Amino acid sequence: MPYLDVFSQGEVLRNGVNDKLRQNVLIVAGYLLVSLDLYLVFAPVYWIFLFRNLKRRKESVKQTETRHD
Repeated sequence: MPYLDVFSQGEVLRNGVNDKLRQNVLIVAGYLLVSLDLYLVFAPVYWIFLFRNLKRRKESVKQTETRHD
């Protein structure tokens, strides 16, 4: 069902740039490879948003850790 497959892929990639995701080497590598496969020309633009989300997530985790200490 190619029509539904496009929406599933979009949801996964959108979660990479908007939602909280675990920062694991395998997960980040998977997002990079999938985006390179699906969006060869626009993959670097996606990577900018992905790494911005990962950085924002890492900073929020550090802030919550400092509040609890």
